[in-house]
Amino acid sequence: MGSRPVEPELLATTAAEPQRRTGGVPEVIARPKPFRLADVTAQALASAESATMASTLTVAGERAAVRPVAAVEPVSEPSTLPAAAEAEPVSPRVSEIHDMLAAYHRAFNRHDAAAAAAHWAAAAENVNLDTGEVTRGREAVREVFAALFEIDAEAAIDIDVEAIRPLRDDVATVDGISRVSYADGDVAGSRFSAVVIREDDQWRLASVREAATTVEPRAARPLDQLAWLVGSWEDVGEGVIASSQAAWSADRGFLVRTHVATPDDHPAARPPAGDKGIPGLLPAASGGRRELTEIIGWDPERETIRSWIFSADGRFAEGSWSRVADGWTVRIEGQGRDTGRTVTCTLAPDGRDGLVMRCEGEGLEGLLPPACGYARTAR
Repeated sequence: MGSRPVEPELLATTAAEPQRRTGGVPEVIARPKPFRLADVTAQALASAESATMASTLTVAGERAAVRPVAAVEPVSEPSTLPAAAEAEPVSPRVSEIHDMLAAYHRAFNRHDAAAAAAHWAAAAENVNLDTGEVTRGREAVREVFAALFEIDAEAAIDIDVEAIRPLRDDVATVDGISRVSYADGDVAGSRFSAVVIREDDQWRLASVREAATTVEPRAARPLDQLAWLVGSWEDVGEGVIASSQAAWSADRGFLVRTHVATPDDHPAARPPAGDKGIPGLLPAASGGRRELTEIIGWDPERETIRSWIFSADGRFAEGSWSRVADGWTVRIEGQGRDTGRTVTCTLAPDGRDGLVMRCEGEGLEGLLPPACGYARTAR
C-alpha cells in the first residue's frame, strides 16, 4: 500500500523475460506492476458478519494519500442497526492496520526497498491475477522493489483503501485500488485484495491478489515543481553534520522537510592566533544538536508557494518562494520573538543528486538548516 496511496504489485521474476509495466512494481525480470493487496476467500468473508463504520487513513509520505475506507468489524449477531445509531469508534486493530499501511506507503515513496519489504510477512505471497505470476517471500519482494527503484527514480504509489475487515485478533483483509506513477508520466492501476496478519507483534501483508484496472492520471499541481527535493540529503563538512529529509504529505498536499544539524567532533579550523585580518569570518559556536521541521505548501490566494519552519525550542518563521533561473529564492521572515528578522536563501539543484543552499542576512541563526552543499543519499 504505498507512493501515492497503496503499494505496488509485486511480480515473480525470471531472467529470461524483459521488464514491462502493469501496475506498480517492476517484475524483477518479467515486468513492473503496481502492488495490490490480497484476495480473501469467500469462506473467510462469510464468517465475518459485519457492520460498516466510516474511517479515514491519511498517509504522510513519499507521494499520496490513503483515502476514506470502510472499516468492517465482525459482530456477534446480525441485526438491523437503528437509523439514528451513532457510528462506533474505529477499533484498535483497524487503526493499527492503518498505521502499517501508512508506514508502508512512506517507505515505498522514499524508495527504501528494505523498509517496504519489512511490511510483508516472511512467507508472503503476491499473485498477479492477469498473468498468474507469483512472488513468494519477503526477500523476493525486496528484490522486486529494489529493481523498480533502480529503473525508475520517480516511481511513486497511491493507495485507495475501500475496506478493512478484521476476521480474528491477528487476521484481517484489506480491499482497494492502487496506482503507480512513473517518471515518463505513465500510471498503472490495479484492484487488490489482501490478507494481513499479526506477525512478531506487527501487522504485515501475508497474501496479495491484484488485477489491472483503469485509473486516470493525477492532474499536475503547483507543488510538483519541488518534487526534486524529495529524498534524503546529507552534508558532512568541517564543524557540522547536516542532514535533510523531504517527503510528500497526504495526497501530495504538502511537502514536509525535516532538518538535523549536529556539531562535528572536529570543529572548523580557525585562523591562527594573532590574525586579525578576518575576524568576521570566524565560525560561530555550533552549539548542540538542532532539529527543524519545515512544511511547504501552495497558497491559492497569493498564487505562490509558501513555507513554515519550526525549531524544537519554539521559534518559527514563514517563507515565500520565487522561481529563479537556476532554482528557487526563499524570503524567510521571522515570527514571534524573531519578528523583523529576514533572511533570503537560494536553493539550486546541482546535477541529479546535488543541492546547494546559500543564505544572506542574519538574525535567524538556529532556525535555518546549514547553508551548504548537500548530496542525495536516498530517494
